[in-house]
Amino acid sequence: MAKLNYIMLEELEEERNKLTADFEEMKKNIQKVETDLMQMKNNLNALAGAIQFSNRLVDSAKKQEYNEEEEMKRLKDKFKKTKK
Repeated sequence: MAKLNYIMLEELEEERNKLTADFEEMKKNIQKVETDLMQMKNNLNALAGAIQFSNRLVDSAKKQEYNEEEEMKRLKDKFKKTKK
């Protein structure tokens, strides 16, 4: 006598429902990762802009460096001229 093996329709539908739920959950996770990635890229661009601005300020400050002794002499001379 041969054994019969079969799958019930209910079992197939249950498995399909599990797979569908897993698919939807994975899809939702991917969308969240994509949103997070976009936010991280935006933050990265903002930081790059801040670094660029800081570099400009540093370069500007370097161009305006002066010798303290020369500046003091210049201010003293200016003060003497205004006092006369």
